Amino acid sequence: MSPLPTNTKVCQWFPQLASSLDRRSAKRFVLLLVGAVLARGRRSVTSWIRAAGLSTRFRSCYIAIAAAGKTVDKISTQLLRTVITPLVKHSQRLTLALDDTPAQRYGSHIQGAGIHHNPTPGPAGSHQSYGHVLVVLELLITPKAWGVIALPLLA
Repeated sequence: MSPLPTNTKVCQWFPQLASSLDRRSAKRFVLLLVGAVLARGRRSVTSWIRAAGLSTRFRSCYIAIAAAGKTVDKISTQLLRTVITPLVKHSQRLTLALDDTPAQRYGSHIQGAGIHHNPTPGPAGSHQSYGHVLVVLELLITPKAWGVIALPLLA
Protein backbone atom coordinates (compact mmCIF):
# COMPACT_ATOMS: atom_id res chain seq x y z
CA MET A 1 0.00 0.00 0.00
CA SER A 2 1.36 3.42 -0.88
CA PRO A 3 2.08 5.92 1.90
CA LEU A 4 0.39 9.31 2.15
CA PRO A 5 1.66 11.74 -0.48
CA THR A 6 4.21 14.11 1.04
CA ASN A 7 2.29 17.22 -0.03
CA THR A 8 -1.00 16.05 1.53
CA LYS A 9 -2.22 18.01 4.52
CA VAL A 10 -4.99 16.39 6.52
CA CYS A 11 -6.73 19.67 7.37
CA GLN A 12 -7.29 20.49 3.68
CA TRP A 13 -9.80 17.62 3.57
CA PHE A 14 -11.99 19.02 6.35
CA PRO A 15 -13.98 21.58 4.27
CA GLN A 16 -14.68 18.90 1.67
CA LEU A 17 -15.96 16.53 4.36
CA ALA A 18 -18.21 19.27 5.77
CA SER A 19 -19.59 20.30 2.37
CA SER A 20 -22.80 18.28 2.81
CA LEU A 21 -23.75 20.22 5.95
CA ASP A 22 -25.56 23.54 6.26
CA ARG A 23 -23.21 26.51 5.77
CA ARG A 24 -23.24 27.49 9.48
CA SER A 25 -22.80 23.93 10.75
CA ALA A 26 -20.09 23.23 8.16
CA LYS A 27 -17.89 26.05 9.49
CA ARG A 28 -18.19 24.77 13.05
CA PHE A 29 -17.68 21.16 11.96
CA VAL A 30 -14.41 22.07 10.23
CA LEU A 31 -13.19 23.81 13.39
CA LEU A 32 -14.23 20.78 15.46
CA LEU A 33 -12.26 18.46 13.17
CA VAL A 34 -9.21 20.67 13.71
CA GLY A 35 -9.93 20.43 17.44
CA ALA A 36 -10.06 16.63 17.11
CA VAL A 37 -6.55 16.68 15.66
CA LEU A 38 -5.25 19.03 18.36
CA ALA A 39 -7.08 17.48 21.34
CA ARG A 40 -5.10 15.81 24.10
CA GLY A 41 -6.17 13.33 26.73
CA ARG A 42 -9.63 11.80 26.33
CA ARG A 43 -10.80 12.09 22.74
CA SER A 44 -14.34 13.32 23.36
CA VAL A 45 -16.31 16.06 21.61
CA THR A 46 -15.80 18.23 24.69
CA SER A 47 -12.02 17.96 24.30
CA TRP A 48 -12.38 18.84 20.60
CA ILE A 49 -14.35 21.96 21.56
CA ARG A 50 -11.68 23.02 24.07
CA ALA A 51 -8.82 22.36 21.64
CA ALA A 52 -10.55 24.38 18.91
CA GLY A 53 -11.09 27.31 21.30
CA LEU A 54 -14.89 27.12 21.01
CA SER A 55 -15.79 26.66 24.68
CA THR A 56 -18.02 29.74 24.76
CA ARG A 57 -20.04 28.39 21.81
CA PHE A 58 -20.33 24.77 22.96
CA ARG A 59 -24.09 24.50 22.32
CA SER A 60 -23.76 25.35 18.63
CA CYS A 61 -20.84 22.89 18.40
CA TYR A 62 -23.04 20.05 19.64
CA ILE A 63 -25.68 21.12 17.08
CA ALA A 64 -23.01 20.83 14.35
CA ILE A 65 -22.06 17.34 15.58
CA ALA A 66 -25.75 16.32 15.55
CA ALA A 67 -26.10 17.67 12.00
CA ALA A 68 -23.05 15.65 10.95
CA GLY A 69 -24.63 12.56 12.52
CA LYS A 70 -27.79 13.07 10.46
CA THR A 71 -25.80 13.29 7.20
CA VAL A 72 -23.29 10.56 8.03
CA ASP A 73 -23.96 8.73 4.74
CA LYS A 74 -23.08 11.81 2.69
CA ILE A 75 -20.01 12.57 4.82
CA SER A 76 -18.75 8.98 4.57
CA THR A 77 -19.20 9.04 0.79
CA GLN A 78 -17.26 12.31 0.65
CA LEU A 79 -14.59 10.76 2.92
CA LEU A 80 -14.28 7.84 0.52
CA ARG A 81 -13.85 10.18 -2.47
CA THR A 82 -11.58 12.74 -0.81
CA VAL A 83 -9.33 10.70 1.45
CA ILE A 84 -9.43 6.98 0.79
CA THR A 85 -9.57 6.93 -3.02
CA PRO A 86 -6.29 8.89 -3.42
CA LEU A 87 -4.64 6.62 -0.85
CA VAL A 88 -5.46 3.45 -2.77
CA LYS A 89 -5.38 4.76 -6.35
CA HIS A 90 -1.91 3.41 -7.15
CA SER A 91 -2.13 0.29 -5.01
CA GLN A 92 -2.09 -3.11 -6.60
CA ARG A 93 -3.62 -4.78 -3.56
CA LEU A 94 -5.94 -3.60 -0.79
CA THR A 95 -5.83 -5.07 2.67
CA LEU A 96 -9.10 -5.06 4.59
CA ALA A 97 -9.58 -6.22 8.16
CA LEU A 98 -12.49 -6.94 10.47
CA ASP A 99 -12.08 -5.68 14.00
CA ASP A 100 -14.43 -7.17 16.58
CA THR A 101 -12.84 -5.78 19.72
CA PRO A 102 -15.17 -5.87 22.72
CA ALA A 103 -15.79 -2.52 24.41
CA GLN A 104 -16.10 -3.26 28.11
CA ARG A 105 -19.05 -1.61 29.86
CA TYR A 106 -20.18 -2.11 33.41
CA GLY A 107 -23.53 -1.84 35.15
CA SER A 108 -27.07 -2.85 34.39
CA HIS A 109 -27.91 0.58 32.95
CA ILE A 110 -25.86 0.01 29.75
CA GLN A 111 -28.41 -0.69 27.01
CA GLY A 112 -27.63 -3.56 24.66
CA ALA A 113 -24.60 -4.80 26.61
CA GLY A 114 -24.13 -8.51 27.05
CA ILE A 115 -21.62 -11.17 28.04
CA HIS A 116 -19.04 -11.97 25.36
CA HIS A 117 -15.89 -14.04 24.91
CA ASN A 118 -12.89 -12.00 26.07
CA PRO A 119 -9.99 -12.46 23.60
CA THR A 120 -7.53 -10.70 25.96
CA PRO A 121 -8.26 -11.95 29.48
CA GLY A 122 -5.53 -9.88 31.18
CA PRO A 123 -4.17 -10.48 34.69
CA ALA A 124 -7.55 -11.46 36.15
CA GLY A 125 -7.89 -14.28 33.61
CA SER A 126 -11.60 -13.73 32.95
CA HIS A 127 -12.75 -15.54 29.83
CA GLN A 128 -15.95 -13.47 29.67
CA SER A 129 -16.44 -9.70 29.41
CA TYR A 130 -19.55 -7.60 29.84
CA GLY A 131 -20.18 -4.89 27.25
CA HIS A 132 -20.59 -4.38 23.51
CA VAL A 133 -18.83 -5.99 20.58
CA LEU A 134 -18.36 -3.48 17.80
CA VAL A 135 -17.54 -4.96 14.39
CA VAL A 136 -15.73 -2.56 12.06
CA LEU A 137 -14.54 -3.08 8.48
CA GLU A 138 -11.18 -1.32 8.11
CA LEU A 139 -8.79 -0.49 5.29
CA LEU A 140 -5.18 -1.07 6.35
CA ILE A 141 -2.54 1.35 5.06
CA THR A 142 1.15 1.54 5.91
CA PRO A 143 2.63 5.05 5.90
CA LYS A 144 6.40 4.97 6.39
CA ALA A 145 6.26 7.16 9.49
CA TRP A 146 3.77 5.07 11.51
CA GLY A 147 3.57 1.52 10.30
CA VAL A 148 0.11 0.01 9.82
CA ILE A 149 -2.95 2.26 10.31
CA ALA A 150 -6.54 1.02 10.15
CA LEU A 151 -9.03 3.38 8.50
CA PRO A 152 -12.61 2.47 9.49
CA LEU A 153 -14.90 2.06 6.49
CA LEU A 154 -18.07 0.56 7.90
CA ALA A 155 -19.30 -0.26 11.40
